[in-house]
Amino acid sequence: MGIFPRLERIRRLNLTPGVRLVCMSDMHRGDGSGADDFAQNSLIYRCALKHYLENGFTYVELGDAEELWENDNFDQIYITHTSVYELLVKFHDPDPAKTRYLKIWGNHDLYWQDNEAVYRTLFPGIEIYEGIVLETGALEGGGEAFGGAAIGGGKKAAFADGEKKASGDGESGGTTAPGIGECAGVATSPGPPEDGAPSPSCLPTPKPGAILLLHGHQADPKCCGEMAVVSKFFVHNFWPELQRVGIKDPTRAALNPGLCNEVDKRLHEWANNNDQGIAAIIAGHTHRAVFENLSLTEQRYLESKVRTDGVSFKHQPDRSYFNTGSCVHPLCITGIEITFENGPRLRLVKWGQATEGNALTIQRTVLEETEPDSGG
Repeated sequence: MGIFPRLERIRRLNLTPGVRLVCMSDMHRGDGSGADDFAQNSLIYRCALKHYLENGFTYVELGDAEELWENDNFDQIYITHTSVYELLVKFHDPDPAKTRYLKIWGNHDLYWQDNEAVYRTLFPGIEIYEGIVLETGALEGGGEAFGGAAIGGGKKAAFADGEKKASGDGESGGTTAPGIGECAGVATSPGPPEDGAPSPSCLPTPKPGAILLLHGHQADPKCCGEMAVVSKFFVHNFWPELQRVGIKDPTRAALNPGLCNEVDKRLHEWANNNDQGIAAIIAGHTHRAVFENLSLTEQRYLESKVRTDGVSFKHQPDRSYFNTGSCVHPLCITGIEITFENGPRLRLVKWGQATEGNALTIQRTVLEETEPDSGG
């Protein structure tokens, strides 16, 4: 797991002044039953979406949006959370240069890797990716205008370490992947492209300082490759019923701090040791918010000045790794906002319940942020 992962499809965005992005992950939208972790936060989430819609943000969904390990199909999820999808449609535009809705798959919604057509019944023309690369410099060869950003042709491409494809369902095979900037040479999906769909092409090499957005399960041995098949089997067949009586899915890093640490460490290492031009990674998957490579608990520990001999800890922030947290925290959700003026500015935000006098409200709180002129 130490090798930088092969990503099946990527999208490139060129950050320019005025761009506003918000990244959220791990909604795990379900069927509305006791096993639906998202249901309790649906109203909070919709309030956040309305804010970002009205304030010109592009919404980036960083995987595990739909709980398709526990549920057999998307239909019941849509029926249960129709109001959410009605809001998401307002972000979407069939023109990739105009859309404000970007979607990445995770392990719990890996289904979208090969079944985009199902999602296109709601979002015509949408492409679903394994990763998105944010670049702060102009791309050679130009790109389409995109809400103040430019896209490197809007193409699908492989993003790789040179290994063969290893999909989340445990199947392997395919062609050896080119690195960034090399020509993909073959379509990333079987069969000819649909009418109007982008064809494979050579993409420019990213300039140093790029930010990679991905779900993060690629750094979790239980949730990618062959082990994902075993995890999915148990989650699908046993855990929904156990969740209804209060027992949670033990395969999730969110419920295992030790595994959380391992996944965070691996993602941080990938950001600092790669030849792909990636300087920072923003991920989800663990459900634990991380800002500048420090969880909120670690940040408070550093601020407290408490020190015990023999206890290892991170000594300082590191802007190479961030994590969005999740949308299934108890009565709150977290995400990362990205704006760009003199450089990318990141904010870790929380949306949750608050009181104003006798009124119960939903408020946005900035938990951590970088300086306006600092990089990612």
